[in-house]
Amino acid sequence: MTSRLLLLNGSLRGGEGNTERFLQRAATTLPAHWQADRVCLADYHGTVEALADRLSHADAFLIGSGVYWGSWGSPLQRFLEVMTSYELSPCFLGKPAGALISADSVGGLDVAQRLLGAFSLLGCLLPPLASVVLSRVACAATLADPEANADVWQVDDIDVVVSNLLRARAFAETEWATWPVRELGRIEGAYPTHGPLAAGLQKFA
Repeated sequence: MTSRLLLLNGSLRGGEGNTERFLQRAATTLPAHWQADRVCLADYHGTVEALADRLSHADAFLIGSGVYWGSWGSPLQRFLEVMTSYELSPCFLGKPAGALISADSVGGLDVAQRLLGAFSLLGCLLPPLASVVLSRVACAATLADPEANADVWQVDDIDVVVSNLLRARAFAETEWATWPVRELGRIEGAYPTHGPLAAGLQKFA
């Protein structure tokens, strides 16, 4: 039976940047009974329902983004806002999630930690060593002195994240306890890439 790793690209540059290149690298490490499904949020023009269906059929997630002013890309932020109403649903509950962050110099680890925190609250499972941050500065330092920088994240460390995501899939049949969540109105139809979102939340003074 084939399992699916959903590669979720939330970067501003979509399919043209470092995030896409690193996610493609992750796909090359999959064993024969796994296949990669790719969603590039900056280029996504389907429906919310179709996206939810792909999330439901995924067995694990690897979420990629660059670092922009101390946070992840706006396409990924929009995804979290649009899909909030699927919190603790079969789209997310119990599915392993990892983060692959690209950055120029600093801030990537903080972004990775906050991002995985958000996916944990959606219901995802976080395995050990579930994030890797690849920066231009760290890559340059490693090339300049590989021995001194052997413990700096490198492209090959993507393999560790992917391996742990696949191993964590063994917990798929676990009956996870959940807490109550406020039911929000689900957005329907064409995926809203911009504009206001109405999720049925009450206004207060």
